[in-house]
Amino acid sequence: MFISVSTGQAHLARSLIIGAATVLLLFQLPSGYCDNARESATRVTSGQTANDAEGVNGSNPGTHTGSEVGGASPSGTGPANSNPTPDKGGQVNVKSFGAAGDGVTNDTAAFNAALKSVAEAGGGVCLVPKGTYLISGSGITSRVLSNVHLVGEGRGVSILKITEMPTHNFLFCSGDNWSVENLTFDLQNYFPKIRYSAINCNGDNWRVKNCEVLNIGRIGIGAFGGKNWSIEGNHITSMKRVGNSAILTSLAVRAGPTPTDARIVDNVCEGSGISFWGNNSTIARNRVSGSGSGTGIFTGAASTAAHTYRLTIISNICTGGRGFDGNTWISGFEIWAAKSVIAYNTATDNDGSGIIVGGPHCLVIGNRSDDNARSRGHAGFMARYQNFSNASDSVFVGNSAHDTRYPGSNMTQEYGYAEQPGRLEHITHIGNDYDHNKMGPTKYNSRPNVSQSSAMKNELKAFAEDPDMPESARDIVREYLSR
Repeated sequence: MFISVSTGQAHLARSLIIGAATVLLLFQLPSGYCDNARESATRVTSGQTANDAEGVNGSNPGTHTGSEVGGASPSGTGPANSNPTPDKGGQVNVKSFGAAGDGVTNDTAAFNAALKSVAEAGGGVCLVPKGTYLISGSGITSRVLSNVHLVGEGRGVSILKITEMPTHNFLFCSGDNWSVENLTFDLQNYFPKIRYSAINCNGDNWRVKNCEVLNIGRIGIGAFGGKNWSIEGNHITSMKRVGNSAILTSLAVRAGPTPTDARIVDNVCEGSGISFWGNNSTIARNRVSGSGSGTGIFTGAASTAAHTYRLTIISNICTGGRGFDGNTWISGFEIWAAKSVIAYNTATDNDGSGIIVGGPHCLVIGNRSDDNARSRGHAGFMARYQNFSNASDSVFVGNSAHDTRYPGSNMTQEYGYAEQPGRLEHITHIGNDYDHNKMGPTKYNSRPNVSQSSAMKNELKAFAEDPDMPESARDIVREYLSR
């Protein structure tokens, strides 16, 4: 159900387009994440630290016993060299513990010993110099713990490479104020039955930054619970497979709270996408291409009324999603989180719909969705309904959806905007351009409403006064509310 606004209000869309061009200047993401990590890294190298995340073991995040934190060496790796315990906040080098980094020697034991020494000192930096370090399928069993920073000398320079099929997550990180940065992790396309992660993350105030996670099998970076953390500036690659994720976030280990105040920004994901369950968080400026499972960027719905969500999904690009994963054709975006701001994103050339909105009270502003729906029955924008969530009370402002091959026989995007049958209510459209699609501009499945719910009006008022939102978008909403 929807409200079509008169063409006299089309100037709102023009204002939006002007605003979109300057949104990256107006929209400043919060800073200050993992300050301890940033300070430590500056002391060590050219100013970069790295964070890694945990994987999922079946339906639950994989865990090691407490005895494994401290690092019993996997069999066949040999003993590590002894090394004096560093001072708290100091630096160790994995080569001082026997790591060769020659691409031939198994260096698992050396990494276990080095990380253990930094953790026992109360924190510090574990430096990984230039080299290729072979790690057993059992992974690095000494965790990156609180105040520990695992730092390489750069992507493609400091490389950790698995030697065999994973039997655990490759790297475990837990506690608070830790980081992993400037490293390459090569998982060699092993595809275990259990959903292990290359990097498994837990805790608060951590970050994974400027890493490469190459050839993942199941999960690249997995984050489970925690608050005030960031996954930023990473490059993750995988083969197109059903059941993998470049970045996956979910409940904390042992059914803890969902992630809160998180940032997933400036990552490049090839062959798999981003799946996020969390509250009050930002997903921004990511580039996802060629996802073969689910969607390019997915956000989950609230499982209880206590979960508010309220996500900002801004300036991401999802393109080239291919295939059917057993449940759905691969789409660009699928957003089920309530009260989300979905702004200035681009979805192109996906087999499913470009941008699917299934969360209530969402504000969908200035997005572009072209040449999608390579499979039949999909649209540029789709409003969805399920028993657990639906797109009611959402507002679409200044979006565009076209098949750029119009008119022609090879068009695929059936509608600019379409609704799934169900009890959708109070969906408002302001100044959108849904023309030039295969079947027509829009497809509605319910009787139009003539008013908007008071709940959504309150959401719009809150958005208009939110200093963290782009001023251009706030101006459009203020003008709409004044009418």
